[in-house]
Amino acid sequence: MEPKVLHFENPETDDETLIKELQAMVQADLDDATQLLNGEIRANTNISNRTNHVLTKIDTYFWAGEMVNTWWPDLVSNAVYLFVQKGTLPQGIKWGFSLATGTESTDRKWVAAFDVLARKAYCECGPIGPVDWNVVEDRMGKSGSISEYVDPIFGGSIKVQFYEGQYGVIPHASLQ
Repeated sequence: MEPKVLHFENPETDDETLIKELQAMVQADLDDATQLLNGEIRANTNISNRTNHVLTKIDTYFWAGEMVNTWWPDLVSNAVYLFVQKGTLPQGIKWGFSLATGTESTDRKWVAAFDVLARKAYCECGPIGPVDWNVVEDRMGKSGSISEYVDPIFGGSIKVQFYEGQYGVIPHASLQ
């Protein structure tokens, strides 16, 4: 299953509008999103690339649950992507990802993590390098449902949060 994608022409379009447009575009696929079905939970995580770069997946990490999408494309500028995860109760879905502009020392990365049942979100961005997922999990446990970070070195930023949608909670990451 490939992720759904919505390209937006106006970079000033707010994230909530993009999420609504993407959900309308994939309405048929959202019938069971973030709803409990025989002890299973699903989430549709939206990732907005507002940078001027193509972003490549460096890593995904699951403490609980798994990715439904079997393919993760490079994320082009001015687009929002919908990735589907699933998990079982009581563990739910707890996962993170890292994206980067490349693998050189001058490239930057973005890290985001979500605990869907606890409604916790964490993010950071900065120079390329390894991600310590244990540290990310610890910081996510101490965070709330919204997290923002601005990289003082490269100037990139990231904001992660949960939106309430027609079909339940929607984890969202916006990278700039």
